[in-house]
Amino acid sequence: MNRTFRPFQLHTICLLSAALLAGCGDKSPPQSKLTYRMGDRMQIGPLVYNVLEAQWKPQLGDMMSTRIPQNRFLLLRLTITNSGGKDVSVPLLTIEDAKGNSYQELADGNGVNNWLGMLRTIKPAQTEEGWIVFDVQTGSYNLRVSDGGETGSEQTLLIAIPLSMESMNEAQPAVLDAPGAAPGATPGATPGSVPGLPPVVPPPTSAPPR
Repeated sequence: MNRTFRPFQLHTICLLSAALLAGCGDKSPPQSKLTYRMGDRMQIGPLVYNVLEAQWKPQLGDMMSTRIPQNRFLLLRLTITNSGGKDVSVPLLTIEDAKGNSYQELADGNGVNNWLGMLRTIKPAQTEEGWIVFDVQTGSYNLRVSDGGETGSEQTLLIAIPLSMESMNEAQPAVLDAPGAAPGATPGATPGSVPGLPPVVPPPTSAPPR
């Protein structure tokens, strides 16, 4: 027996079908639109982040093993605390520029003292502290941190990493002592001279009598 649907019944069926299809689609996890500041403790899920320091470096390592970046090294010192009741793995983090471009932290920590490392499984009530490093152009960025959830379902927060004069201050390279000079002597200074004052000029030697 053929059954004829009235117009309002067809409309209702279409709405129900659309609702079912929308419910079956992938749902993106809610992301915070707020941007937090360095130095503030920010909790997302069981993890508590605190970015303590930022430094820009033109190179890493020492004279024997120097690392040169494609742009510039950005080092961030942070703490991560697990306030939950089970182990949490923290993935590699990313930073974003003003245009929305994303850059992942480097997986190579050579030349970085107290590097946070790649395998970051944090036990309950445990705090990890260390440095992470990026290779990016100099500027202000936002660090995106994760709650440690599964890829595609994790929640994230943004922490502002402003460009400041303090972060740009870098240690000056050591000046090698000239051959025969006392350690720490001013280059070009006469032995026995006082730094900051004119060099001591020895008196002329009188000619021996004939």
